[in-house]
Amino acid sequence: MNKINMKLGQTLIVELEEEVILGELMHVASDNTFIKLANVRDISANNLLGNQAYYSSEIRDIQIVDDAKDEPESSTEHTRVKPAASHLSLECLNRALKRVENCIYIQQLDSNYHDAISVLKKERTLALAMEGVEEGRHAKSVSLLSIATDSVIYIFDIKWINITKDLRELMCSDHYRRVLHNGRFMRDILLHQFNIVLGRCFDTMVAHIAIRKAATGDALADTAKEAPGTISIQECIAYYLKLPAENFFNDNVNYDLRPTSNEAKREAAKKIGFLISLQDHFIHEIMLKRFYESCDQYCTSLACNVDFIDSLAEVKSDGSRAVTAVKPFKLDTNAS
Repeated sequence: MNKINMKLGQTLIVELEEEVILGELMHVASDNTFIKLANVRDISANNLLGNQAYYSSEIRDIQIVDDAKDEPESSTEHTRVKPAASHLSLECLNRALKRVENCIYIQQLDSNYHDAISVLKKERTLALAMEGVEEGRHAKSVSLLSIATDSVIYIFDIKWINITKDLRELMCSDHYRRVLHNGRFMRDILLHQFNIVLGRCFDTMVAHIAIRKAATGDALADTAKEAPGTISIQECIAYYLKLPAENFFNDNVNYDLRPTSNEAKREAAKKIGFLISLQDHFIHEIMLKRFYESCDQYCTSLACNVDFIDSLAEVKSDGSRAVTAVKPFKLDTNAS
């Protein structure tokens, strides 16, 4: 069992048996039997719960998402199962939850539709997801098309409005950079049912597969300790962003029922709400990790020279020493 050092004032994600909550730590029992949290929120339904106490017997996991603002005197170690910290900052998590809660559902070509298209056409990076595409071209019906930016989530009911010319452009044009997960089903159904050729995409499934192959010598893991070769978007978010998936997502939602339930809208929004953050994590925290290290080496090659005369000579030089400081590297796919 691993231990985590908790301080009063930290913001924690606490996974319980049937829910996942976010709150600020305000008390830890001296014998570690329970904790008290302030401003508690159920992050699955985004319900505010006020101040709550939780016994260690009902806690499955604890993650720190934001450290204490000041150095408190009181701290303690709490035993937990998983050692990894959340890869989402509290600000990013709150923004994502707000986008999910405020997702905009569009079922007719009204002012909301035209406002959404106007917003989306101004963006460069778009997250895409579709509900009902699990069987590709053989799917009986496609239900929802979700398109998200870093600030808003739109859910288009394509059972009612179909895929319009504007939506086609968003999915095809080279002007946009799209992010999706396991896009082969979406591409298959778009091509064979809608005659739409999906444009360039960053597929988080492909990023995951490449990373796992690099870590395991081209052999994909299939155990609970390591993410397997193919995983759902829920599992991908849980594995890389360290959000508890089991109680955050609901896999038993029926997206085909009309009118579309609020739960279906919320679940569709959850599955797309973290895609851009997931892409950022793959690119900037894993794939470009060594590139950023080389950038740091290059930028500090002059600043680290403590000799005044020598640094002046370096300023006047052709920069060859700075170039030498940059070590050869390949794009990284090592998640560690």
